[in-house]
Amino acid sequence: MTPDVFRYENDRLSAAGVPLAEVARSVPTPFYVYDPASALDRFRSLSRAFEGVPHLHCVALKANSQPALLRPLFDEGAGAEVVSGAELALALALGLSPSRIVFSGVGKTDRELASGIAAEVLMFLVESEAELRALDSLAVEAGRKVRVALRLNPDIDAKTHPHIATGVATAKFGIDPHEALKLYLRHREFANVDFAGVHSHIGSQITELGPLAENARALSSLVRELRESGVEIRYVDIGGGLGIPYRGESTPAFGAYAEGVVKPLRELGVTLLTEPGRVLFGPVGALVARVLYVKRVHGREFAVLDAGLNDLLRPALYGAYHRVVPLARREREVRTFDVVGAVCESSDVFARDRELPAPERGEHLAILDAGAYGFAMSSNYNLRPRPAEVVVEDGGFRVVREAETEASLVARELGRAR
Repeated sequence: MTPDVFRYENDRLSAAGVPLAEVARSVPTPFYVYDPASALDRFRSLSRAFEGVPHLHCVALKANSQPALLRPLFDEGAGAEVVSGAELALALALGLSPSRIVFSGVGKTDRELASGIAAEVLMFLVESEAELRALDSLAVEAGRKVRVALRLNPDIDAKTHPHIATGVATAKFGIDPHEALKLYLRHREFANVDFAGVHSHIGSQITELGPLAENARALSSLVRELRESGVEIRYVDIGGGLGIPYRGESTPAFGAYAEGVVKPLRELGVTLLTEPGRVLFGPVGALVARVLYVKRVHGREFAVLDAGLNDLLRPALYGAYHRVVPLARREREVRTFDVVGAVCESSDVFARDRELPAPERGEHLAILDAGAYGFAMSSNYNLRPRPAEVVVEDGGFRVVREAETEASLVARELGRAR
């Protein structure tokens, strides 16, 4: 892959040549900071790996929906994978052609289905027979014919955390392959549906190529079987899920990834769709927070930050690992700390038993690899304002989303009571 986006230059943690300490002097913490140019570089590397094969990389907006990151990718030819009506509306508002949008999600409402039909998205990724029937009915009402790919649940172990494994038998996602085959073979029952593709997304933060290649082989076999039965499949969506090295672990390079998933599909003459999210955004973002207090309880040391699980949920949700580093590198004692947040929950912990240069009250720490599923999963728990978002570019930085304020949250709550 590429070198770290956030690295020390003259002992100051920097991104795109901008020391994060300079940002922290102007922007109150906590805040997210991103390097859009690095996200674009990663997208270009991914695209080069798939050269020679008809393809469309549909960026997963659920990972990060910040327009400052999305616009350059859309301009470069990316599509979008959306999972809600608002994500669809955002992609369209950013000028993305609906012919480059796939609409996924296990629980699409009728209103969301209707909005996708009206927009004429490239394809709906359908997760049940009931959804298929609802979509067909709505398409009849709209006088449109819609393209679909049934999402298979192939029961493939993605070798990732259970909370982000989506292609196993116990997951809520997708359709049993045998039932999906029956639905494809009954395609004439759905007059306003074009069964144009097949789809399977087996999970997230996958660090081994084997499960991804196995998924591609399973989809290839299904396409061949369907074509023999008269169902002309034109698109194969292999989902996303490619992991990043949160702990410095080995992950597949884009070239190896492309080779592994393209090989079973190359001779089918289909357009290959992928849904990259974490692999584009994760490494290009960090959460910067200030140390409020350093305390010792029963011999255990804690660094208490002004951020919390409402700002970055991943560690509390499934024990996700993120590197935590100071913005200024200097000689000092290294000790073991739990880096914790300010929210009133015992699970509000960013790092356990982490060896760190002893932090001091008022200094800033960066939680790295937080560009995916960071701000996107933030909330107002404890009635805490969501943080600002900042981008570094052209040797400087700009705030692309202002932090919420306590006053705005209180006004919102009072408005609800009226």
